Amino acid sequence: MNQFETLTQINLDDLVSSFGWQSYPLPAKILRFLFRKPAEIFARHMMEYDDVTGLHGIDEGGRNLLNRYVKELRVIHADRVPDSAFLALSNHPGMADTVALFAALNRKDLHIIALDRPFLNALPHTTKQLFYVHDDPARRMTLVRQVSSHLKNGGAALTFPAGHIEPDPEVYPGAVDSLQAWTDSVGVFVRMAPEAAILPVLVSGVVSAKYANHWLLTIKKTKEEKEKLATALQLLGMVMFNEKPVTVTVQIGNPIYVKELGTNDTAVIHQAVLAEMKRLIENPTA
Repeated sequence: MNQFETLTQINLDDLVSSFGWQSYPLPAKILRFLFRKPAEIFARHMMEYDDVTGLHGIDEGGRNLLNRYVKELRVIHADRVPDSAFLALSNHPGMADTVALFAALNRKDLHIIALDRPFLNALPHTTKQLFYVHDDPARRMTLVRQVSSHLKNGGAALTFPAGHIEPDPEVYPGAVDSLQAWTDSVGVFVRMAPEAAILPVLVSGVVSAKYANHWLLTIKKTKEEKEKLATALQLLGMVMFNEKPVTVTVQIGNPIYVKELGTNDTAVIHQAVLAEMKRLIENPTA
C-alpha cells in the first residue's frame, strides 16, 4: 500500500476500534463504509502536515494541523522554554496535544520519544524526529544514548512519561492522580546530559466538552471506552464538518536543573517534576 492507503486503513481501524466493533464483522464493515471518506480526508491532512514538517520544521508542521482543527492555541509562559538543551515532560490527554506541543515548544530540532507505531512509520519526515521506545533492553540502551547525545549537542526532546492517554485536566477529573503512573526515566537521560534543562509542560483543553458528554457515549460502559469514543466523535466532527471545537492551552513550567537540585538522584529529580506538574494542574494560569 502507498502512504495514502496505509494512513486511511489505520484511521479506519482506529475508528472501528473506538466503537468497539472490531470483532464484529458486519458492524465493522458498515462503519468502514460510512467512515471511508473522513478517514481519507484525515489521511490527506496528515500527509500535508508531514510535508510541511519536512519543508519547514516540526514546529510549522504542528501549526499546520492546529490551524485545521483548533480554534486557538494559548501558550502560558513561553518565555520559560530554554534556547539551549532541554527535555520536556508532558501529560498526554491525546487529540491535538502533540502538535500543540510542537508549536508551543517552537524548536525545529525537537525530537520526540515515542512508541513504534505503524501510523508514525507512515509519516517519513516526522519519523526522522522520533526516538523510538522498544521493549528489548539492548535497544532501550540505544534510546538512552540517542536522547542523551541529542541533549549534549544542545537539542530539545519531548517525552510522555505516563506512556498512555491521560485525563484532560480541563474536562475530566484525575489529572493529578494520573501523575502516579509517570515513570522516572528522565533521571536516566539527564544523568548523561546534566546541563540540559528538565521542562515540565501541561496540555489541557484538547477534548471538547460537547463530545465528552455526547449522548452516544451511553452505549459504552467503562470510563476508558467512553473517552475513546468521545475522541473518535470529536475527530469525525473536525474532519467532516470542519469544526474547531477547542482552545488548547499549553502551560510551560519552571525549568528544573540538576545543578540546582544538587543531585542527579533519579528519585529526587522525579519528585521535583511531579511537584511542578501538580502545581501547573492546580493553577491553570501558572
